[in-house]
Amino acid sequence: MKTKLDNPLLSRYDRVILASKSPRRLDILRDHGVEPIVKPGNADESLPEGISFTDAVTMLSERKAMAALELPDILVFEGKSLLIASDTIVYKDIIMGKPHDNEDAFNMLASLRNDTHYVATGVTLIDIIDGVPQIDDICSFAEVTEIICGNYTDEDIWSYIKAGEPADKAGAYAIQGGFRKYIREFRGDYENVVGLPYNRIISELNK
Repeated sequence: MKTKLDNPLLSRYDRVILASKSPRRLDILRDHGVEPIVKPGNADESLPEGISFTDAVTMLSERKAMAALELPDILVFEGKSLLIASDTIVYKDIIMGKPHDNEDAFNMLASLRNDTHYVATGVTLIDIIDGVPQIDDICSFAEVTEIICGNYTDEDIWSYIKAGEPADKAGAYAIQGGFRKYIREFRGDYENVVGLPYNRIISELNK
C-alpha cells in the first residue's frame, strides 16, 4: 500500500500551490491525494509568431507561474511549497487554445475529424522556501500526447457544442467528456490531455 512517503508532492513539501483556475487540474491532483492551495495569477497569453506548440505551452506555463508569484499572499507561507503552473493546447497545423465562440469551436472540431493531432501541456514547477521563490532552479517542460480522431458528422459537432462542453477546453473538446466516443486512439499520457501530466511531474521531481 502506498503511503505519503511514496509521493514527492506530499513527502517533500508542506503544501502545493496550483496556479490555475482549471477544475480539471485540481481534480487530477485530488485524485492523487494532493489537496492544493489554488492561487491563479493573471498572465499574458499572447504568443510570438512562429513559435512551436511545445515552446508555446512551456512559455505560457512559465508566465502563469511568474504571475502567481506576484500575488500578495503567495509568499507568506513558512516551510517549503511547490508552485505548479500549467497550460494546455491542441495542435494540428495551428495552435488551438480555447474557442472564442461556437463557430470557432465548430471549426476546431471539424479540423480534427478523421485525423491525428497533438495535445501539449506545459508545466512549470518552482520551489518556494520560507517565502522565497527558488528562481534559479525552475523546472519547465512540455508533455505531448498523440490523439487519433474517428469520423463524426457536422450534426454531431453541433450537438456536442450545444451541450456546452467545448467552451473552456483547448481544442474545444474534453477527452474525459462526451467527445471521448469520437477518439479512436491516444498514444501517451491520458491525464496530460485532461490538463496535467501528473506522472511526468513526479518524474521531474525525482531527478
